[in-house]
Formats: sequence, C-alpha cells, structure tokens
Amino acid sequence: DQPPEESAGDGPLLAEAISMLTRLEDGIEGSRLMALLEGNMGAFAAWDRGSDTLWLARDRLGIKPLYAIETSDAVVFASEIEPLLRAVPAARAVDPEGLVELLHLHRSERTLPFRGVDALPPGAVWRIRADGRITRWAGATGIRDLAAQGRREASVADLDLALAQAVGAAAEDGNVLFLSGGLDSGAVAAYGRGLYALTGRFTPPGGPLDESGLAALTAAFTRQGHEILDLEDEDLLLDLPAVIRALELPTAGPGSLALWRLAMRVAGRTKVVLTGTGGDELFAGYARTSLVLGRRGPWTAGYEPLAARIDAAGDDLAARQRAASDRADDLVPLLSPELREALPEIDWPAHGLDATDVDPIERLVHAEVVTTLPMLFHVEDRILMAHGIEGRHVHSLGRVPAVAAQLPDGLRVGEDGEGKVALRRALRGKLPAEVLDDRNKRGFPTPFARAARGAGRTFVEDVIADRRFQERGWWDVDACRRLLDRERASYDRAL
Repeated sequence: DQPPEESAGDGPLLAEAISMLTRLEDGIEGSRLMALLEGNMGAFAAWDRGSDTLWLARDRLGIKPLYAIETSDAVVFASEIEPLLRAVPAARAVDPEGLVELLHLHRSERTLPFRGVDALPPGAVWRIRADGRITRWAGATGIRDLAAQGRREASVADLDLALAQAVGAAAEDGNVLFLSGGLDSGAVAAYGRGLYALTGRFTPPGGPLDESGLAALTAAFTRQGHEILDLEDEDLLLDLPAVIRALELPTAGPGSLALWRLAMRVAGRTKVVLTGTGGDELFAGYARTSLVLGRRGPWTAGYEPLAARIDAAGDDLAARQRAASDRADDLVPLLSPELREALPEIDWPAHGLDATDVDPIERLVHAEVVTTLPMLFHVEDRILMAHGIEGRHVHSLGRVPAVAAQLPDGLRVGEDGEGKVALRRALRGKLPAEVLDDRNKRGFPTPFARAARGAGRTFVEDVIADRRFQERGWWDVDACRRLLDRERASYDRAL
C-alpha cells in the first residue's frame, strides 16, 4: 500500500518493482518482472489496490522461497511452510508423488510432500485477481535462457570481471565468509578484501573430514582473517531437532548440521554471511557430470563405483544422469514393506535432459541448476535465517550466472574429467596452487554416522525404540537397527 518513495525493505529494488507492477496491463508477459530480480536474490508479494490484484514473484535461481496453497475461496502464501499448514490443516496430508521424488532425489520437482502446497518455481510470476483468476508465468530459469542474454561465448576474462563485481557487491552487506578448502568459497576470498573467514572442522585434525588446512592456506594467501571452529560429534545429535524444525522438509544431507554450528558462531555478530554455494552447479563441478559425459581421468579417480552405475544405464543422457543422482538405495530399504508397496512409481522429471537440440553439457548443467541448487538454497536459507542471518551466495549473484551459462564446453568440463575449468583458470594466481589442484573434493562431509554409533548412540537407540517411531508405519525398524550396527563410512548418508 505504500508509495514507492516510502517503500521499506530493499529500497530502490522494491520501489522499482511496485512502480512496474502498477504499469502492467493484460498481454504484458509476467516474466518482464524478473528483470527486477535479475542477478539479485529475493521473492516478493505485492497487492495492487487499484486493480485488486496480487502479484507473487520469485528470483530466477530460486535463492529465496515462496509457497502457496489454493483453496476453493482463497490463495494463501508465505515464505515458510508451517503457517500454510496452520492455515489449511488439510494440506498436511502426504503427497505420495512428492514423497517418491524426495526418496529418489532428496529433492522434489513438486518440492513438497504435502498435498496442495505449491512452491513457486524459480523465476515464476503469479498474477491473482480478486475474482479468483490466476495467471502464471514460468519465467526464464534455465541455462539456455541465461546464455541467450549475452548472445556470445563468455571467456575467462568475463568470468573474472563478473566474480570481482559480485564479491564486491556482496561484501558491501557483510564481511563474514564461510570458507571451506575448495574453489567456490575460495573464489570469494580471492576477490574479497577485509573478510573474516570461518571454517568448521571435525576431528581428528588433518583427517579425511578436515579441510581446515587448505582453508588456512587460502586465507593466508588472500590475506583474510581466519578462525577454525572445532565441531564435536555430539553436537550433531544435540542440534538435530532444531535443524529439523528449521528445514521444514527432509531435503538436506548431514552437512546442514555443521552449517548450524557455524551459524551459531556468528549469530548476533553479523547479519550477512558470504558463501560459495552454487559453484558446482553453475560451473559443472560435480564429478557425476564428468562421468555422465564419459570424460574420465585423474579428476574422477575414486568414483569408479559411481561410473559403473552410470555406464550400466546405457547411452541415454537422461538415464545416465538419473543413475548418477538417484539416492533411493539409501532410504527405500529402510521403509516399512507396507509403505514401499503403497508408493507409486516415480515419474522422472525431464529437467530439459530430453532437449536434443541442446548440447549435452548444457542439459546436465541445467538439470543441476533447477534441482540441486534450489535445494541447497533452501537449506542455507532456513539454517541461516533461524539465526537471524542472511546468506549471500556469490556465484548466484550479479552477472556470474549469465557468464557461467555462456561458457563454451571446453571451459566447463575437460576431457580428463576436470570440472569448473573456467573458474580454476580465473583463480590461477589468486589462490594457492595446492587449493587449485586439489582433487580430493570433500564437500564438507559430516560424521553423522560416526556420531550416531559413538557419542550419540544412546540418543539414536532411544529414537528407534520410541513407540511413535515403531508404530507410525513408515520404517522397517529392524532394518534401521541393523544399519546402526553395520560398518559404513563415518559420513554415511543413509543413517
């Protein structure tokens, strides 16, 4: 209801949004609204009093959330799920199709296992009139759409400039960086000035779950302040109930538990944290992308079991990508036989993988951007906001996504399986060689299984023995108990 010059919140951006909304007429595509959020993060709801129209819109990469339920006489919307379920209790019913996608992908095209709750897709715009008419525009969210903005192939120099601008803009909001030992957060340190870097590590120091050595090299090389936070196995179990409440959805790996402790460390000291989230998706950094393309070498060493599973899927790109991403073997054997039988077959989302007129690598990157990336955004947004902190995912801001989308094949994945080729070249001389050439990508693994079997075993046994756990009908209790006793990797996801 406020005039643009009095708008609160994001200042000029919100004022421009309201100004454009008042000028929209029938026939003007809603996707034009997304120009307001181009290279930015956010979602907004605006009520136009003059035409009795509600506008809902979400940024094109899905950094910030926006959910809605349509009932027979209303549209209810919020940035969190819980208030929607309170407003429309019937929405608590489980959506079997959404649940199946979560089991296979740890994320869902429908996003939610709740019946009737919609997540606006990244880049979406909804126009809702008071008479109940709803018009939806999907927006431009794909790599193809982003690449079309430049109409040319991007270079390493283009990426260098885009990263410098994005880090500079993000650093105006905050100077705390969550720094791992990898390229993505290292890139933020490389282009930053006066940042305070925080790294979490699990014992033993120097062990397979400790990236602090490479992170310390990066901080020293880039002259950033640096703190290493020692994380205890017991904390993972102590924090679990709070993390579950914050996430609202069972979409996260155990890394969300470590992120919770980092957020606790800086809560009350900063309102904004910089992260490297998005680098793997936008720059084709996952080993699975290289393996699906059939590009193997020293950069994919250690992934032989995954390579065999992918090859067993045949030559079809979509089938190979699904074999690389499917996580059902972790969880489905733990479900009760009754629930397994009741679940429908998964209807695999296409995610553009069937677009034969598009290069294979572009299709694979697009699939990661529209599935994995919003899930990671969801985790970081929920964990950080639970502590009153806003995240700035530098690789997803400014011109960086568009430049990443315009990179030619050879600057994404090398023939020897090297991912993020352009990013590594842009950072040559800006980060230590040990970090640039490190092939042991850990991805901040969290020893949840080690904690469950060791310091937190009593906690886990109490959960399995709980009457609600046993009588709810979801779990094969004996299979879950056997999983607790079976020797598996300390960072195992299934447990």
